[in-house]
Amino acid sequence: MFTLDEKHLDEAKQIAKAHRKKKSCDNCYDRGWIGVSEQNLLVLCTRCVDMDKAVDAWKEYVSQHEDLKEHFSELFEEKPVDTAENQPKAHTHEHQKLSPNPKQTFSPGNRRTGHSKKIG
Repeated sequence: MFTLDEKHLDEAKQIAKAHRKKKSCDNCYDRGWIGVSEQNLLVLCTRCVDMDKAVDAWKEYVSQHEDLKEHFSELFEEKPVDTAENQPKAHTHEHQKLSPNPKQTFSPGNRRTGHSKKIG
């Protein structure tokens, strides 16, 4: 099983700290990261860290180190963008009615629960 070296973990902590959006955060206690996973990978705080910029900085760091490239190769793979042409068309069943306004099941008003006494 792959575990990240301490020197790379320290760099990941610096990247997380550099890309924080908020000044104070109760979720990560102003560190930029919440914890460390079993593989010694950093778990970034989603509330105060700009994830896109942090991932881009991590990609740049990984590209400079050959020993990390094989473990983080999925970061560099281009994912195909689905367009409207590639999407399957929505199939409407002929036996179902298509109504523009669905039936409302909620009726607003006071709701009496339990053994409350009616006054009046």
